[in-house]
Amino acid sequence: MDNCSEQIVSKKKTGAETAKTIAMAGGSLLAMAACMFFSVFAGLVFLSIFAAGFLALGVMVIINSNIEYEYIITNNEMDIDKIIGKRKRKRMITVDLKKAYDIGKYPPEQEIEAETTVHATSGLAKDAHYLLVKHSEYGDVKVIFNPNEKTREAIAQEIPKQLRAKLESDVK
Repeated sequence: MDNCSEQIVSKKKTGAETAKTIAMAGGSLLAMAACMFFSVFAGLVFLSIFAAGFLALGVMVIINSNIEYEYIITNNEMDIDKIIGKRKRKRMITVDLKKAYDIGKYPPEQEIEAETTVHATSGLAKDAHYLLVKHSEYGDVKVIFNPNEKTREAIAQEIPKQLRAKLESDVK
């Protein structure tokens, strides 16, 4: 029987990220207003084209600040995609769950060694898990993610047996 699961997790914005987005959007609006002012009062009509460009830039900054991660489990593979602004999708990594060698709750205060780290988390440490897996291209990979119950069950079906008990005990 096929094992399939999909989950979308929205990245929570920190105060600094929100302030950065507001500052960038505000800056583009100020630049647009300046271009329009000089376009109207100085007779420099070509500046209205720049004003439209600054407006478009401000809109793009706001739209692209929304980030989501999608975990797709199909049989023994887990794909992690990054979705930017609900319109642009980028595959971050595909891992073979049969090659996993550790899994559990993610302790942010404790460093877990790996050659490559993939952060695909909502930003909430209380729900975060880690998965250590051997990857043919990236070596030892640490995936930090926020699986829900359905995703954990799908992962548990595919990881080696000794890790299943650990995953189930960490959830309880």
